[in-house]
Amino acid sequence: MRSFRFDKLWLLSEREQKARVIPLKRNSNALVGTNHTGKSTVSRSLFTAFGCATRPLGGEWDKDAVIAVEFNVEGQDYTMLRRGTVHTLFDSRHSVVWATAESGELRDKLSSLLGFSLSLTANKSTEIRQARPAFFFVPFFVDQDGSWDSSWRTFQRLGEFQQWERPTLDLALGIRPPEYWQASNQLAAKRRELDDVVREQKVLEDARSKLAERFPRAPWYRDAMTFRRELRELETQAGRLAIEQDAVRCRAAETAATRDSFQAQVRLLDSALGAHAADMVFLDGYEVGNDIICPTCGTSHEHTFHERLNLEAEADELRQLRMNLNARVATAEREHRAVIEKLEELDAQAKRVDDLLNTERGKLKLREVIDRAGVENAFAAFQAQREQLDIAYGDVRRAILEIEERLAGLDDAKRAKEIRGFFNARYAQFATQLEVPISLRTRKGEVKTKPQQGGSGGPRAVLAYYFALSHTAAKYSPALIPPLVIDSPHQKAQDEINRPMVTEFIFRNRVPGQQLIVGVEEDLPQSIQLGEEDSETRLTVKYSLLQSEQYRMAYAELSHLITGSTEFLRNNRTVV
Repeated sequence: MRSFRFDKLWLLSEREQKARVIPLKRNSNALVGTNHTGKSTVSRSLFTAFGCATRPLGGEWDKDAVIAVEFNVEGQDYTMLRRGTVHTLFDSRHSVVWATAESGELRDKLSSLLGFSLSLTANKSTEIRQARPAFFFVPFFVDQDGSWDSSWRTFQRLGEFQQWERPTLDLALGIRPPEYWQASNQLAAKRRELDDVVREQKVLEDARSKLAERFPRAPWYRDAMTFRRELRELETQAGRLAIEQDAVRCRAAETAATRDSFQAQVRLLDSALGAHAADMVFLDGYEVGNDIICPTCGTSHEHTFHERLNLEAEADELRQLRMNLNARVATAEREHRAVIEKLEELDAQAKRVDDLLNTERGKLKLREVIDRAGVENAFAAFQAQREQLDIAYGDVRRAILEIEERLAGLDDAKRAKEIRGFFNARYAQFATQLEVPISLRTRKGEVKTKPQQGGSGGPRAVLAYYFALSHTAAKYSPALIPPLVIDSPHQKAQDEINRPMVTEFIFRNRVPGQQLIVGVEEDLPQSIQLGEEDSETRLTVKYSLLQSEQYRMAYAELSHLITGSTEFLRNNRTVV
């Protein structure tokens, strides 16, 4: 398991000249204090330092207080300083690594530091963006006000992304890799793009139909033959040419459609034969007699000589059909060529008539020429737009097929089933230990779904859920796993029997290698014995977490960090 832990929290109010230092050990850490002594402030400040939008800290809290968190990532020490809107990262020698006042830059830098890669789709813009650090921490932070029910309100503004719960938890537990969810969001974006193209096609076709209804299109003749002829000596010839050209053009469209249909069928057969060839290569890798598991759907199939002979027979039928269709394509092409030659002959006749009309062009009505030209230009514009949309539709469809193929290769159904099974088993085990109501001791459905139960049993079921998340992540996830931080687990009037049981459960079921930080209202039960790598911090003064006697020491420690951050920003021309 890859480790991430908090080592020390510094809180400093320059306005009140008060401070508080909370040391944290690598194993279990208890924050003990009654209501309003600062347990929630401590736990939320740990995440506020990393740019997470935590729930409000209360009206008495100095919103300009400086927060610094010393933390360790796989043996490397760092310090994160938050002062106002500026976040600054220091290395183990307290040298500035980077500083930023931009939330997007903070997201990118922390994602790089933590190796956290999760692409999600924004709700408003449908833009695909890297998730903020809050989504790295959310499966492992149980907030007093936002986590003890079935909803996900641990941090504020989580709803900026669409359907974020499943990819966030799948990534945290190692069910699917980051590349899967990146491709999944790309697929959703392409499908929205395809819907937009289809809507544009419908709007265009509706507009074109209305124009055609109001201005029926006469057959188009080159140049002057488009217009009504006032010259009686040419009316008969022009009318005959119009009828013949219209009929020949219709015939040309029909022969082209027939040819294209046969060609499309040949392409389908070529694709099917190519797939057959690939299947036979795939089957060559398996001995006859052994069942074959489909790599796409997981279905078991028999692999016998009889089955292979049937496949070859089907391929022979396809090859014969392709030979017949190729012959039909050749016939259709000859018929289409003959029709085109006929049309070219008619066009030549039309040109001769047009030459005769040149001597009488001045007699044409100007209004008629302008109106007809305008309508034809509109039809030409519609046709050009239709062709562009058809090309766009084809491009998007191909992109969708490519992404779907890539997703299939990234989704390991067997591993996902194993991880979900382990998670459900751990939840059932923990729910039983916590004496959760029997109806809530087993789970079905997605991991993202938290237990839904009122009364005192509900919070205990939620606690079992979060512990199942941590134990599953520790076993299967290749990513960093942050500390499990639990604020006020004695929710909804846990009685004098359940409160000690809940506390004992938390400390006895800590994941080895994962840091635990718990805020409780009462002293720890005597059965809980803390060791050298554990800590207990007592918070005793209501509405005054910060203490004046710690201010000088904290200011002396943090002042050089503040100075280093300011100088770094100034030297890099960043306005504080």
